[in-house]
Amino acid sequence: MSRQSNGRTRPTDSTESLKTRHYRADEPSSPPSELPHRTRVSEVMSRQVVAVDPRAGFAVVVSALQEHHHDMLPVVDRERHVMGMVCASDLLTKLAVQALPARAMLWESRNARTIRRKAAGVEAGELMSTPVVTVGERTTVEQAALLALRHRVHHLPVVDSQRRLTGIVCLCDLLKVLRRDDAAVRAEVEVVALAPDLGTVASTLRVGCVHGRVALEARTVHHHQADQLLHRVRAVEGVVSVADDLRWEIEDEGLAGPQT
Repeated sequence: MSRQSNGRTRPTDSTESLKTRHYRADEPSSPPSELPHRTRVSEVMSRQVVAVDPRAGFAVVVSALQEHHHDMLPVVDRERHVMGMVCASDLLTKLAVQALPARAMLWESRNARTIRRKAAGVEAGELMSTPVVTVGERTTVEQAALLALRHRVHHLPVVDSQRRLTGIVCLCDLLKVLRRDDAAVRAEVEVVALAPDLGTVASTLRVGCVHGRVALEARTVHHHQADQLLHRVRAVEGVVSVADDLRWEIEDEGLAGPQT
């Protein structure tokens, strides 16, 4: 596919507290009625969270994980501040250490040393992993997803302004926004595309959406506006891909300001 304008073409391409890092979402946020819509962690998180005290014994932690069918539990103090996370792999060090040589070698790997250290633990505070990356309820799902991928974690404890545990969000929770109704996606794309600064000619706008795959056709006044249009449509929640046929009236590539 190529974009055409004036006879030219170009190719397209289809915070620290108790050893806890907290991501503070920007304030104030846009009202829910405004577009583009940004789902907040509060809309997808689980509020019923099983947590353990750092002095909880090994057997108590194992029972909590099995009883509630979780593979990870937050470790909190009396005020419910998150201190760490204890997961099934931390507990499995009791088994894994038996497969290591009886005595540690000088050149032993860091992973093996970590297994030995955690295997010696008998309480949640000794078994837990730190630091913990947390998010607030007003953090967007996009920001939460970026944090989870950057830090290679599957669960993010959710805390309030006092860093107290209020819930937890996992990767599957974040994926919910990618299953958005096609009609809702199409409607938002149409509104986004007709933003005054994009210079979209309304009569040329055609939008289709099937299973999150958007087909976008439109003409803008300037070339850089077509680029911005495509950028914003890709950022709409629920959009999986965009197949575009965008055209413009005035070639100004290289003269545009930063995309928004």
